[in-house]
Amino acid sequence: MKLFVSDLDGTLLNSNAKVSDNTKKILNDLIGSKGLKFTVATARTPATAVPILEGIDINIPTVMMNGVLLYNLKEKKYLDIKSIDNTIVKKICGIFKQAKKDYFAYGIKDNKLVVYYRNMNRYEEKYYEERCGSPLKTFIHVEDYDTDMVGAEIINFVVLDTYDNLKGIEEKLQKIEEVTVNLYEDLYGDGNFFMDVYNSNASKANAIKSISERYLDGEKIIAFGDNINDIPMFEEADECYAVENAADRLKKIATGIIGNHNDDAVAQYLRETFK
Repeated sequence: MKLFVSDLDGTLLNSNAKVSDNTKKILNDLIGSKGLKFTVATARTPATAVPILEGIDINIPTVMMNGVLLYNLKEKKYLDIKSIDNTIVKKICGIFKQAKKDYFAYGIKDNKLVVYYRNMNRYEEKYYEERCGSPLKTFIHVEDYDTDMVGAEIINFVVLDTYDNLKGIEEKLQKIEEVTVNLYEDLYGDGNFFMDVYNSNASKANAIKSISERYLDGEKIIAFGDNINDIPMFEEADECYAVENAADRLKKIATGIIGNHNDDAVAQYLRETFK
């Protein structure tokens, strides 16, 4: 038996950021009747991923925030957390401060996900409005990041803005060896870009390898994705499949290309595989 791992946005999800009823049915049928071992690896937090995945019988740990978190969907429990060292947090905050750029700082405090923020641009306001009502995440407005974040394990920084406004900051952050920095166009944005910063030991690749070894006796890994943040996962997997709408860089290293994410491509591939 193999472990099948899918990215969410642009891969398992359609353009409306939903898992179609057809995909849910196929996955549940295969999990129940064929013993499909299936999980997801996403940049999303549990706060937005859990509602999206509701109704799918995933009983294997999931990968959240690009590998920062391993999360049990059934128990709504954090299994592993890779936080950023406090000295590195200060460096990152210093770079943002020098650039006069505010940000969302994600942290774990008292075993709960919290998000610190100060000022927001119009892209970040939309991001905030789509997420602020979740019972699995609490947004906290701060006057001073340095003092108001005390006591939390910081796990991620998120910024949304134009490419020109973020590129210079990204170049400075890339010099910090202890973190990974992703900058890519926001799939659901208005031409803006999305940047996140997290522990360099955290990755989809390391996380799915951990799941395979710790929970499934070293099963072979089959991965599905669409964007450049899926490259490490593809490199770790035994087989990797890019959806038709995937970035060219990902397609070039893929084992093969499957259908479009709006056509239940991952589920259709799995159904054919288990015939």
